[in-house]
Amino acid sequence: MTMNNAPTLSLLRELSAELGRQLDAHHLTIALAESCTGGLLASILTDIPGSSHYVMGGVVSYSNFAKMKVLGVRPETLEAHGAVSPETAQEMAQGSRALLQTDIAIAITGIAGPGGGSPEKPVGLVYLHLAAEDADWGEMHVWPHDRIGNKQATVAAALRLALRYVKDRTARVDPKPAQPEASSSTVLVEASWRNGAWRPEAVWLGGQRKQVVGVGRQERTPEGVWIMTVEFGDGGRAELEADAEAGVWRLRRHWPPRRYA
Repeated sequence: MTMNNAPTLSLLRELSAELGRQLDAHHLTIALAESCTGGLLASILTDIPGSSHYVMGGVVSYSNFAKMKVLGVRPETLEAHGAVSPETAQEMAQGSRALLQTDIAIAITGIAGPGGGSPEKPVGLVYLHLAAEDADWGEMHVWPHDRIGNKQATVAAALRLALRYVKDRTARVDPKPAQPEASSSTVLVEASWRNGAWRPEAVWLGGQRKQVVGVGRQERTPEGVWIMTVEFGDGGRAELEADAEAGVWRLRRHWPPRRYA
């Protein structure tokens, strides 16, 4: 098989959009730990507008040092099983989830090629792992493509793995998906305008002052309203709109803080 048989970028973005809809609908967040894909999964996921609602971040742990230092992969795991192994993939996923405090984490480690293979671990061998509070799912694949094709096939498999988990979880524990609390009410926001963008510092919700610790990408509608997502220090998030003409801020959606295992 050749590169032409590998999943296309267009297909990857379709899978990414579907996964994004599912994650957003069920108020789930995802973290990533990538080795042989070099950040391609993170790139594909964040190609989708609104992905800041569910993608919390990722680590490109290309070296063993990064796997140990950032993700907490144990040296004895690497020594006993190697970087390309189901055991390492599992610890990468668990480490990423703990680091970024997400519902789901996906880890990828493998041999993209064209070199680096062996009879025991051939070129194209990839291990995936999904870690969640209620799941530890692993997969092994051996792709027949060139380096780029192997990376794209791996990302497609990772997206499908995450989709299977979300759909399985929904069928088991969430027949009526939890939605972010929708609202169009005005809200008090402490913010400043600097360098052509809003800088929210705090939002008052339910009589409580929520400190803003992160601000997502801002978009301006044709009507001149600014829309943005903010993260709070307690782990909650909100989607806000700033209507400069009316002189008000509005709360569009609110995700309360989640509690993690």
